[in-house]
Formats: sequence, C-alpha cells, structure tokens
Amino acid sequence: MKSDSLTAFIGTVNQLGRTPKGFQRSQESPQAIFKAIFKASKRTVLEIWEIYTQRREDLSRKLMNSKEAVVAYLFGFHLPNMARAQELYSRSDSRHDWKAKIKGKKVRVYDIGCGTAAMSLALGVTADYFLIDSCGPLLDAAKLLADAAGLKAKTSRKNIEDLDAKQFTSKEGEQVVHIYLLGYVWNELVKNAPARRKLLTLMTNHIKRKEMCLIFVAEPALEFMSRPAMELRDKVCALGYTALYPCPHSSPCPMLERPKDWCYTEGTWKQPPLAEWLDDQLDVNRSKYASTLFAFASPAMDLDSDNKAIVVGRPVREAGIDRYKGFFDYLLCDENGISKLKPQKPKQVILRGSIYTET
Repeated sequence: MKSDSLTAFIGTVNQLGRTPKGFQRSQESPQAIFKAIFKASKRTVLEIWEIYTQRREDLSRKLMNSKEAVVAYLFGFHLPNMARAQELYSRSDSRHDWKAKIKGKKVRVYDIGCGTAAMSLALGVTADYFLIDSCGPLLDAAKLLADAAGLKAKTSRKNIEDLDAKQFTSKEGEQVVHIYLLGYVWNELVKNAPARRKLLTLMTNHIKRKEMCLIFVAEPALEFMSRPAMELRDKVCALGYTALYPCPHSSPCPMLERPKDWCYTEGTWKQPPLAEWLDDQLDVNRSKYASTLFAFASPAMDLDSDNKAIVVGRPVREAGIDRYKGFFDYLLCDENGISKLKPQKPKQVILRGSIYTET
C-alpha cells in the first residue's frame, strides 16, 4: 500500500475524529493523534464492526449519518477494503493487461456507493473520478481522502436509482474509457429493484454505444452475499461483457448450478504497521482475507476470456479428514465447467481465484 494512501488515511481520521479530553494535539505526531482517536472511539468501532460482520440485518442508510460512525468505519474497514481492491486490479491486469489498453486515453471512473472511496484510492489510474453515495458524512470523508491522495474527484450525493444516465455518457466523437467501481454495494440492493435496474441500464448503454468500459465488483465472501454477486456476473455477461476475473470464460456460471457452492478470492496482504496495530486493537488478523471479486470488459476493450483453469474450491476428500493437512481436492473452473482434481503438491496450496499451475 502506497505511503500517500496511508498519509491520506491518517490525515482524514485526524481531521474528522475526536481525541480524549485533555489530549494536546499540537504536542503529538499524526500517528499518536490517530491512535488516541481510536482509543476514544473504540466502543463505536466495535459496534460498527459487529453490525457489518455479524448483524447485517441492522444495516440502515442512517447508520453512517454521523462523523463518529464514519470514523469508526474508517478504522474498521477502509485499509482492508483498499487491499482487496488492489488485489482485484492486480490479478485482473496480470491476466489481461487492461491497464495497457487504457494508457494515454481519457478515463472516467464512477465509484457508485463509494463509501470511503477505497475502490477509487486503490485503482492507481489517472482519471476523472466521480464519487457517488447517498450518505453525506461518508461522501465528505471520501472527498477528504481523495483530495489528500491527489485524485481529481467530484462528489454527488444521490441514491443509485435516481442517477441520471446522461452523467455517464461521452460527448459525440470523444474517446473515453468508462470504469465502474461497485464496492460492497450489490448486496445492499437486494430489496432495491430500481437501483439494480439502473446499474444494469448504465452498463447496457455502453454496449449499445460500443464504448470502452470496465466494471469491477467487490463483495464479502459470505455465501448469502456472494451468490447474488455471481448472479450479477451472469447478468453482466449476458449484456455482452467479457468476464476477466476470476472467470476463465463468459458463459453462465457453473457454480450457480451447485446450490452449496459460491465463488470467492483468497489473498494475503503485507500489512503496513498501522494496519497491524488496528488488527491488534480489534483482536483480528486480516493478513489473509477472502472476498468475492469480479472484473468485466465491454467488447470495445477487445479483451477475451483466457480459458485457464481457475481454483474455485478445496473440498475435503473424505468426511472427518483435516483438509489443512493436505487431504483435499481442488475444484477447478474452466470452459468445460467444474471439475475435481487431486493435488500433486498438497502442501503448496493454490488460493481460490488463482490459475491452476501445478505441474
């Protein structure tokens, strides 16, 4: 993670958060101020953490309607969300070299339901950024972070269903690459059919206009949120988009035919010391993570699925045997569907979302 992203993160928390009574900011370093704010707001951090990880039925649009809640969210989720987004961009680019396709072109990035703009801040692309969210305090934090990181960003406080399609169009004859970032948004639209339709309409318009467009989706790896994202994947491919990651093809997802399976990516994160400190305070370890991640390209991007076998699961070979001692099979997804394969090197585990590379 780049140092400027961390500096922006610390600065934004320090600007929005409150230190304990009697704490003298003028006499302390930015990191000391950051840690003092965390300790003063730890109770709220833990409450927000529990809602997002264990009590999602308590999520509401009003949850983030205060600076205190936004600061708690920054502490709990911003850095890991950036790390997962970076993994999505890195893995999809290593397989398809999409960054080379957009180099030197005018780029517009639409971070819809942007939250703290973690998806935008991780992208690393020179572009005009449009940060869109219905929550004012979150949007304010996203703007502070973007400005501190040097992103050219505009904000728009709107519900997704109220977005104007004209905002997502190019001028006549203008060559623009349109990039959509949907970070932990689709799972919150389960009961919002107008918003889901609006997103699919925006994506369809780029196909009709034969425009260059990339779409990146990140969702939690939990089954009840991952499978709707897999269904979104099929809808996006049905519109005419090519699946770039993790999928080896753009045909209907074969895992959706298996009611107890769901697709997610596993990764490791070399955490900066500040992130390790936050994990220690929250009593978690996020150096390893799982997240449902997808990337898509419109036909105008001229990128094809690579048809390489991808690891999508590691089921135990026999009930009662510990998979972590090597007693597992790989579930592989390729153009022929799902297959099972006994690992040749069971002690060298290939992570989900990775190309199967055993020889």
